[in-house]
Amino acid sequence: MPRRPLRKLRTLSVCALATALALVSVQAVADGTGSGGTSGSTKKKNTDVPADTGSSGGAFKPAITDGSTKYAARDFAGAVAAFQKAIEADPKNPLGHYFLGEAQLANNNLTEAEAAWTRASLESAEKEPALRAKILFVLADLKERQKKWDEAKAAWQVYLDWAAKYPEAKAFTGSGQSRQQMIGAMQKQDSAYAVVRQRISDTKDGKTFTDLTKQPPAAPASSP
Repeated sequence: MPRRPLRKLRTLSVCALATALALVSVQAVADGTGSGGTSGSTKKKNTDVPADTGSSGGAFKPAITDGSTKYAARDFAGAVAAFQKAIEADPKNPLGHYFLGEAQLANNNLTEAEAAWTRASLESAEKEPALRAKILFVLADLKERQKKWDEAKAAWQVYLDWAAKYPEAKAFTGSGQSRQQMIGAMQKQDSAYAVVRQRISDTKDGKTFTDLTKQPPAAPASSP
């Protein structure tokens, strides 16, 4: 039976994964600007990304760079280990948790990815609206991967609410809305085919329908 909305969702999920690391610039971390990034010639230093002072905090940026390099080389286990080191160096920095979630997802560890992104969301909050928007995006996408459709729709709504509250986050509201709509269409289609699936189940192995209301009308009796 056709499942076109689901196919579209899976396509979008793959695209979201392929572009995930591009959503947060590793170069911005290396420059000390964090998720705040730069705009034009104006630079704003993000004090959440510590300077390389030789302390444990100074290990954050090298670990992030190492993890990103390993991720690009598809050494996802190595990337996980590197991002975990970054978190050990600066556990309050949401970037470490965000990147760890990406590496865990690429390594097919969905539960661990969700845990990392949930922590990233808590650490980002209002101080990092753009980064938190990206985190909320991947969390909603993850719910789709887990086929938790109602939770996915709710997660997309959280994303859209955040986008409305913080327009400077420049979230992809159109994507969030379309994902919600496609999940709804898929659920509606799935419900419409419930009767068909039941008929298939009822008639397999030569069985007949038990629900007479679903039987075709009986042929009229022939005249004597």
